[in-house]
Amino acid sequence: MENFEHILEQYEPMITSILKKTHIYKNHDYFRQAARIALWKAWHNFDSARGDFAPYAYRMMLTTIYTALRKDNQYHESQIPYEKGTLSSLVQSSDQRSMPDDTSILLDRLADYLTADEFELLKDLYYHQYKYDELTDKYHASVAALKKRRDRILKKLRLKFRESYQRKSL
Repeated sequence: MENFEHILEQYEPMITSILKKTHIYKNHDYFRQAARIALWKAWHNFDSARGDFAPYAYRMMLTTIYTALRKDNQYHESQIPYEKGTLSSLVQSSDQRSMPDDTSILLDRLADYLTADEFELLKDLYYHQYKYDELTDKYHASVAALKKRRDRILKKLRLKFRESYQRKSL
């Protein structure tokens, strides 16, 4: 078969077509590179006894783009609106009497969205910075259960803040 540079030049229009079909509107260079890598893998693994190269390459590139999109979406959905350091400082400042107005408002919002147990778990994790092993006795749960509980709490906060933000933007 031909060298890869010639194949890449020949299939660039197909890559562009795939990017349009999958409605890529951001990180264009990242997804184009992912499609090129998929084309190289298809070229490298192609067996002419199993059929033509074009449909095989198309399917490999399309599958790779969809996989990259799924991973990108999962990454952005799992991002915490506040980083760990910010949560730690918020919880620490809740124990102090002299809080800036912005911090107290934010903590009031957190308290509105969380139960006392949920807030206590976040406080133990981010303020007191206990390890999960140290909290298993206090919460009568395994490390995996505590991590799952923390994930649910953060997801709940993300959804509430997103809803609140969307209401304000309307």
